[in-house]
Formats: sequence, structure tokens, C-alpha cells
Amino acid sequence: MASIIDSFQEAINDRLAYVKIIVYAIPVYILVQLYYAGNMTQFIFWASVFGLLYLGLMSQGICNVRMNRTDILTFNPLKILISLFKSAIVLVPQGLVLGFIGHWLVMLLTSIPIEIPNYVIIVTSVVWVIIGSILLTSFLSFAKYQRIQEGYNFKIICESCIDVFISALFFFPQLAVVDLIVFGPIHVLFNHFGIPQSNWGYVAFLSIVIIINFSMLTNYFAQSAYEQIKGNNEDYDDNYNKIDVIDDAATRMNGK
Repeated sequence: MASIIDSFQEAINDRLAYVKIIVYAIPVYILVQLYYAGNMTQFIFWASVFGLLYLGLMSQGICNVRMNRTDILTFNPLKILISLFKSAIVLVPQGLVLGFIGHWLVMLLTSIPIEIPNYVIIVTSVVWVIIGSILLTSFLSFAKYQRIQEGYNFKIICESCIDVFISALFFFPQLAVVDLIVFGPIHVLFNHFGIPQSNWGYVAFLSIVIIINFSMLTNYFAQSAYEQIKGNNEDYDDNYNKIDVIDDAATRMNGK
């Protein structure tokens, strides 16, 4: 099963990890400052721009881990742009179609007069969880080899989406525990000295934590793609029995 501990170790032992964390924390720092300043127009605009950057970065990072490369986060802008472009080819059409299907199903099912407490909330949640799981699985299926066709392999996607959702669901409580243990004491120090959350130092600290979490999530998704989405027989024979993203984590961290 995907390991949060391995994800954390690789996030901080990535090649040039601390430089990457600081550089990629700058956009987060800008967004948080815009939010605290109440400039929501610029916040939404730059959140969209930086969100695309991080999507391409995550897509390439998943592939890097899956292929046992030394980088998780990359500084190569061309690779980020290519990964973003490919991700858009996979996610945009499916997002539009699945979004329409999800909306139609919610409207259809919630129109049925059933006397169950919170029926509408339950139906809406289940439908969008399923839709989101399919879209996430499609993204991971594509990202592990950067093959667009794998993002449209609906047989494997539908077979794997529940396992992927469960794996992703387990990530967040584990992440909360890691953040509490590693970063919690620093947060307590800020509070102890009465430093407000809008202070530039606290915002910088928060931005760095978010990027470390982002790197951990990227690594965790790569592990989930490896474990939950087996791929076709050729990929299984050529890669699954030769590359173990968990056992080979030490190799990547040592820069080999």
C-alpha cells in the first residue's frame, strides 16, 4: 500500500529539494498574500494560472517517480508545459462529459420522491465521488507513463477507480498526522509569540508546508498508480515486476 512515510522522505530528499520547495512556494506565497489583501480578482486569476503550473508539475512528477528518475518536482519548463498539454487532452474532454453525466444523474435521482433523511445530500455525494474517482484514475493512468491513450482506457479505469479513491481517501488523515508531528511545533511557536497568520513569516512557512505536501501527494499518487492501476499485460511484464516505486525510493533519494 502507498506509504506516506516514503512520500515524506522523498519530498525532502528530492534532488535540490530545498531549492525546489522555496521556488515553488513563491506562487503560493503570492496567492495567500493576495487573499489576505482582499484582492479576489487577482487571486482568482493567478490561482488559475498557478493551478495549471502545479497540474503540469504533478503530472510530470508522477511520471518521474513511476519511471524511477531522480526528480519528483522538475525545474524543466518544457517538460511541465508538455505534461500540462497532455493532461489537458485527457482531463478537459472527460471533465466536460463526466460533469454533464454527473449533473444529469443528480437531477434524475434527486427528483425521485424517496423518504430517506438527507437523501439529496447522500445521492449528490455518491454521484460526484464516483465521477471524481473516474477522473482521478484517468489522470493517474495517463500520468504514470505520460501516454494519452492510457487516460482513455476506460476498462482499466473503471476497474481501478474505487481502489484509487480508497487509496486517496487514506492519504489525507495520514498527511494530517505527519503535518501535526513535523510542522505542528512550528505553528505552536508562532502562536506562542503572538505572530498573526497574516505575518509574512507565517505565510512563508505555510507556503513551504503546502509545497512539501504537494510533493508528498505527487509521490503518493505515483505509488497508487503503480499499485492500483496495473495497465496492460505488456506494461505489467516490462515494468511491474522490474520497478518497485517503494523499494527503489532509496535509489532516487541517493541520486542514482
